[in-house]
Amino acid sequence: MKTRILTLSLILVGMLPFSSCSKNKPEENQGVNFDSTFSCSGKMQKGPFVTGTTINVNELNENLVQTGKSFTTTISSDDGSFSLNNLEMESKLALLSGSGFYFNEVLGQLSSAQITMQAIVDLTNKETVNINALTHITKARIETLVSNGMNFTDAKQQAESEFQDFLGVNNHFSQGFEQMSIVSAGDFNAMLLAFSVILQRPSHFLNVIPTLPAELTWLMTNLSSDFADNGTINNEALVDTLLYNISMQDQVYIRRHIQNYYSSLGLDVEIPDFELYITLFQAAHQESVVDFTYPNMASPAPEIGPDGEVPNLLVKNMIQFDGTQAYVVAAITPFGKNLKVKISGNAHLDTSVNNGWVVMDQTNGFTIEAQRQNGLVSILVYLGGDDKDGSATVEYYEDSDTPTFTKQITWTGSWRI
Repeated sequence: MKTRILTLSLILVGMLPFSSCSKNKPEENQGVNFDSTFSCSGKMQKGPFVTGTTINVNELNENLVQTGKSFTTTISSDDGSFSLNNLEMESKLALLSGSGFYFNEVLGQLSSAQITMQAIVDLTNKETVNINALTHITKARIETLVSNGMNFTDAKQQAESEFQDFLGVNNHFSQGFEQMSIVSAGDFNAMLLAFSVILQRPSHFLNVIPTLPAELTWLMTNLSSDFADNGTINNEALVDTLLYNISMQDQVYIRRHIQNYYSSLGLDVEIPDFELYITLFQAAHQESVVDFTYPNMASPAPEIGPDGEVPNLLVKNMIQFDGTQAYVVAAITPFGKNLKVKISGNAHLDTSVNNGWVVMDQTNGFTIEAQRQNGLVSILVYLGGDDKDGSATVEYYEDSDTPTFTKQITWTGSWRI
């Protein structure tokens, strides 16, 4: 770990599992014109921002106007940790801003471009002063409420309560957003990670991946602007964008990406149950399916669009197939339900074209399990092999440990001949 000498009385320390702020009264006869000295540390997370990310601290007065006093440092480790010591300030309020590269937990790789995130914080009596997606989105709403005459504490509490309503969280958390971390236990941390995840669109296309940080910046800016005036998101296109992101994501692999990244840093972290809070958001903003659904046609890669749709092997009344063409195994699972599919026979998955299934086994066919609810999951599959004709057994486990439906399928021809 490298130690850096900082300007403006800031001393950057190494990785810290949690963050803290303390307020110290100045010693007498120092002749320094300030009221307090603050020492703070924290983390900056979308996924975690990497070493070298710039952190700026701007002092704010009670009207959230910058006083002109500022401090600058950089993140000290790839888990997003930063530390600031001996901030000589006349106000307890500050705007924290960071610009840098971050670990994209949806793709499992570092971002191709930098983004900026912010937080308005009260530096007194806080264990954490983190910068994250929730602090960034609610910043403008807090500023609006303060400009309308509300004090900072009440404005912050109202903005956080309103945004939890938007996220579909009925039992609000008392923890401030700046106290939350994506890799700590607790439902409030799960809510943060869920929102961080649904902001980011996944993509399988190499020419699209470099544009994703710009998309993320656009989405966060518009969400923040829409939320600022009345404490809700009125633009349905923005909500639809978040729902679309969810429909494309593989939550099991997102969890693995985060775990593997922190393990590579030598850190043992606890990833909270973010999947539950993604479901709560969907339930608040999306019409729910009632039954297990198997569309006639679906795309194994929804980015391709309708032109990429092929027949669905799971349509229950379809039992005869053409082995020379490709199919999908596609389904929509209701909220609160689980779906597993087992195909026994000469059927082969193309795991490079997988949207939302977890592959459990590929012995004599395959077993797969849907990893998200109320959204399409699909994967490309081929029938047959060296033999021209064949048959297989398809078992559906619809929220059950035993098959709830079974069918025998046959095909003529083979994709390998």
